[in-house]
Amino acid sequence: MWRRTLCNEIRLVSNVFANGLEISGKAVNAQTIAAFPDVCFTPPENPATPPGVPIPYPSFGMASDTEQGTSTVKIGGKTVNIKNKSDLSKTSGTEAGCAAKKGVITSKNTGKEYFNSWSNNVKFDGEPVIRNTDLATNNHASPIGNTPPWVHIASLSVGGQNCLALLASIDIHVHPYDEADNHCKKGKQQSDHVIQNAFFEPERGGGPIGAFRRYTEGDAPCICLNDGKKKTTQHGKKSRKQIKRAAAQRRAEGAGKSGACSQTYEEARDAELQHTAESLPKLAASPDAQECLKAICDTYFKWATRKRSQDRLNEVKCDVPKV
Repeated sequence: MWRRTLCNEIRLVSNVFANGLEISGKAVNAQTIAAFPDVCFTPPENPATPPGVPIPYPSFGMASDTEQGTSTVKIGGKTVNIKNKSDLSKTSGTEAGCAAKKGVITSKNTGKEYFNSWSNNVKFDGEPVIRNTDLATNNHASPIGNTPPWVHIASLSVGGQNCLALLASIDIHVHPYDEADNHCKKGKQQSDHVIQNAFFEPERGGGPIGAFRRYTEGDAPCICLNDGKKKTTQHGKKSRKQIKRAAAQRRAEGAGKSGACSQTYEEARDAELQHTAESLPKLAASPDAQECLKAICDTYFKWATRKRSQDRLNEVKCDVPKV
């Protein structure tokens, strides 16, 4: 719904969507939640550590701090975020990193947030709009960010329900692996990659395969699963299914336990989401929650592979883990 005002300004009411994702703007309840790690030098300063102590912080950005957005098309009477023009004027969470050097890359704390992805075909004022789940980097002094890209979360809607609220209602909190301590219960839960790390890093910590050149174990989407070596735990159930599937794929391809064997991203993602749902009854009972997880994963891996379209991402080859 929209109305035209004086001076050729078009005002849209809130909850406006592009490609099924809510558009981000100053009047929209959108935020980047805990982009991590944002490493800033932190007091105390002393002769042994002149610039301060480098400490990683979670960094937060709020769409209400939008600046340099649209001028003629507005949502809720306020400017909207668009490609190559908009940014968020400040971020938070890094205030304690206030030694002289501040951010290790940008020399800033509470710096700006810039957007790294956007709609391919919906434009306001001639530029693509920023949507819920589009990627952003935080704590800028210039266009090089101090954090790896993470999802710019607004109010993703699937089946008419808010994704953040829906996932939280079944105790699922998506986070980067490096931020596990802020989400998972120590000694009881394990931060588990929604899509298995071994698909993209043949050797843990050894770097990604070529097609996923921007992937890292630390910033990929994870959720908390009840841990333990027993096969009956949430993590144990999922691990068993992963091993069984990998072994079957390798037999079918004649690749043995460690020979080269690949699959498409789409095949890997769908299998992993199924394994996750089969290990979490509440997730299995909510197709909408499963769609939310799928959307978040696809957004991250579009960035990791530099693939803008879903079709191109689906076709990218990743590994079948060794068994």
